[in-house]
Amino acid sequence: MKRSETVKFPNSVQLFKFCQKVLSFQRNTKVNDQEVGDILEFNPSDCSHWKRGERNIKSVFALAKLAEVMQIETAIVHDVASGAIGLDEAFFEFQEAGSIKEAIAKANEEGPQAIKEARGRVESFVQAIHAQCEFTTPPLYLPEILRFFSFITTQPTDIVDRLTRVLKLKQGQYCIQFRKGDLKPQTRMSMTRDFAKIVFQAERERFPELGPLSPNMAPFEEILFTSSLLIPKNLILDEMSKLDSRRNIVAELGALFWVPKSLISFQMQDVLRSGNRLTMTEKCTVTNDVNILSTSSTISTQTDNATSF
Repeated sequence: MKRSETVKFPNSVQLFKFCQKVLSFQRNTKVNDQEVGDILEFNPSDCSHWKRGERNIKSVFALAKLAEVMQIETAIVHDVASGAIGLDEAFFEFQEAGSIKEAIAKANEEGPQAIKEARGRVESFVQAIHAQCEFTTPPLYLPEILRFFSFITTQPTDIVDRLTRVLKLKQGQYCIQFRKGDLKPQTRMSMTRDFAKIVFQAERERFPELGPLSPNMAPFEEILFTSSLLIPKNLILDEMSKLDSRRNIVAELGALFWVPKSLISFQMQDVLRSGNRLTMTEKCTVTNDVNILSTSSTISTQTDNATSF
């Protein structure tokens, strides 16, 4: 009988799969193993060892090369290589990074005034939600919010191809299904993004304070809603003032708010874009930390049971 062999470097296996999945997505075609190995100039034998987890890919230079060729944040590659996040969570962050860039580009087409007005509407809407559920201390637990939106329910289930999905049960009634198991920051963000799509697109007429739907502004409003709901600007500024600026602030805040580092980065940059008042120390911290996502610090992944998210 053939004995099952333990993979020596399981994180390297996940890294290989992640690279292959990203390249296939970018090129819109199947990518063979050697095309992944070619990034690091591996011969077929070395490429095979990497794929099977017999070779550990952890060099800073190798990870930087992978990120450069795939044109993604180095931090995501580091997190996969270190085992901080899994394949699906990493791919979600990769896709969200692209979605955020596209949303900002579309919003910019409408001009600064339209962006300012949209930000004001969204932040006022979120502030009202926070006040209603008396949210003052991170992290925010989504059930505390969703109990005020009776037309949306949640359900843990077996999902293979994504972290969450939305089911329309009937007219005006929705269920956000999420993957069973330990709830990761990426799953919480995905659930909130689904929540935002329902509110800002499908059921926008329920909330006249949001104004009419603008196809160019809606994606930007949704990411603003997601970041403001999970990471209120007043709380992130307050927490930044307490943290040691010599540490990886993005990772520290990600763990505190129980969200992906990419969302922390977006919110920190939006603090600057929106003209919020910062101390000189905070300005330096924001400016530096949105550019140091390539550090290999690991986010302390928080988990809870299926009903606490």
